[in-house]
Amino acid sequence: MSATSPATVENTVTTALSPHLGSSFATKDVPSAFMRQTLLDRELLQPIDRPVIPLLPWLTVIVIGGRSIMDKGPEAVSAVVAELRAALPEHRMLILTGGGIRSRHVLGVGLDLGLPTGVLAALAAAEAEQNGHLIAALLAEQGVSYLPHAAVAHQLAVHLMASRAVVSNGYPPYGLYELPPEVGKIPPHRTDAGAFLLADAYGAARLIYIKDVDGVFTSDPATTNGGPPELIPRASAAELLAGGFDALPIDPLVLHLMAHAKHHKHIQVINGLTPGTISKALRGEPVGTVIHAD
Repeated sequence: MSATSPATVENTVTTALSPHLGSSFATKDVPSAFMRQTLLDRELLQPIDRPVIPLLPWLTVIVIGGRSIMDKGPEAVSAVVAELRAALPEHRMLILTGGGIRSRHVLGVGLDLGLPTGVLAALAAAEAEQNGHLIAALLAEQGVSYLPHAAVAHQLAVHLMASRAVVSNGYPPYGLYELPPEVGKIPPHRTDAGAFLLADAYGAARLIYIKDVDGVFTSDPATTNGGPPELIPRASAAELLAGGFDALPIDPLVLHLMAHAKHHKHIQVINGLTPGTISKALRGEPVGTVIHAD
């Protein structure tokens, strides 16, 4: 019996299976007894034109800025918590916190040490988590607890059935992720972007960013260059990205993500230091700046 070369066997298998798998078989698949299982079935992998189901359409996602609110101390934090506490009977909320100045400090130290992106993200998230524990402790009497990322991903619904709100941090996990050298090491997705991704994934009804400014202005309110700034009550993400606004109160990456969102097509930026503003935003009133997708 003459020996059959491996190339001959491969050609024979390719010829036999090509009518079923298509011409791309030879370059994408390895001959296997499991070739026709679902994970490699060309028909089952075709895109399905069906609407994505919103998981928690009654959910309101609240983002408490780390540097803009938490770093301002007990007076600012207590005022924000008081409004959220008063809103609990009417709204079910996922409250997310940022890391603030401590996250920026730990990122600076980590960069000096040459730590990879995944480790930097974990360190920055730890600072945001500390702020989350503070908010949860202040709302503990109302049954509000802090949940880690894993619980928010898999158990958020049951916790919101037991309590009107839960707290977590908005910093996305990166694991061992590493950016290309030309991009840098700082994680591009931080609290603002992570909160938007969560709100869109759950199909939340509302996403509110609580900052220390009234919204988006025509120029930086902290400077006097170009005359007094004017508040922009409503704008599209594309307008803000194209307008050269260099003092946006939220991460510009959120505006890019809005173009690809499945559910969430608008966000609201408000001043949490102005009494009553959070309550108005929760009721759907047009306070601050409303940013919508194109």
